[in-house]
Amino acid sequence: MLLIMNTPLNCDAQDMLEAAIVQRRRLDVTQQCADGEVMTYTRVLPVDITSIDGIEQLTILTTDNDGGILKLNINTADILVFEAKDFHDPKIKYQNKNNH
Repeated sequence: MLLIMNTPLNCDAQDMLEAAIVQRRRLDVTQQCADGEVMTYTRVLPVDITSIDGIEQLTILTTDNDGGILKLNINTADILVFEAKDFHDPKIKYQNKNNH
């Protein structure tokens, strides 16, 4: 299997994520993992963007199947799509054009 190197998020996408964090807006986030698996997280709460060892990571809060709270870090370069499916402005929607 050929894996495509993911590129970091552009500035506009980073600005949208930061707006979602400040405004406490829920997002649907889809990422492609290193093994090629695609994961989708629905209505998660983004809480922070940090850089760890030169890798930018988005921290999200979500729930497990038992209703417990999970804190996950997602490499922002692995994000394929994110969107706030609400009616607030500004509209928050991103699709990585480099990955199909």
